[in-house]
Amino acid sequence: MRAYLKIVPVELYGPEGSMKVHALLDEGSTVTLIDEQVANRIGAKGRRETLRVSSVGGNEITDENRGNLKLAPQRVERATVAACSHLTDIAENLIYDAAAPCILIGQDNWGLIVSRQIKSGRANQPAASLTQLGWVLHGCCSSLSRPINTVHHLRPSDASDIELNDIVKRHFEIESLGVAPRKPSHDPEEGARVAR
Repeated sequence: MRAYLKIVPVELYGPEGSMKVHALLDEGSTVTLIDEQVANRIGAKGRRETLRVSSVGGNEITDENRGNLKLAPQRVERATVAACSHLTDIAENLIYDAAAPCILIGQDNWGLIVSRQIKSGRANQPAASLTQLGWVLHGCCSSLSRPINTVHHLRPSDASDIELNDIVKRHFEIESLGVAPRKPSHDPEEGARVAR
């Protein structure tokens, strides 16, 4: 199984020229980032800031290695798209060779990354979304043998959840002791047995 991220070819323009690169459309990011070499080549100017990444669990990573995005390359092969009948009319827009994104576009530019139209097939096939920057392939494809990289975030339970868990445990501990209901001291069944 293989997971595709939303990567699209774009052309960046700056005071000193333009450059064709690939962009990662990241709906989970709050900022847009550009590789320093690309920014220098087109003459783009902007603030330098330390990158702080916060995860769901509150862990924070600070990146002092400013400027180099080092995003993983992705390839969309013709055979992958050809196997998806729902993508035949836009196939040429989706195919590209191993492209390492040089720009990450986040929610500060949501108008560029929001899906305006979606083409989807079966659950084991990738979908395509039309954005202002063009069509992007995304989702999973089970016909490929490459593994999906997965991230799991765990969060400790609230105190009330732990307390409830303890109450349920104690209940079952008591139930497992073999406690039987008390019979009255003058049980008629017991009296009948003694009389025999």
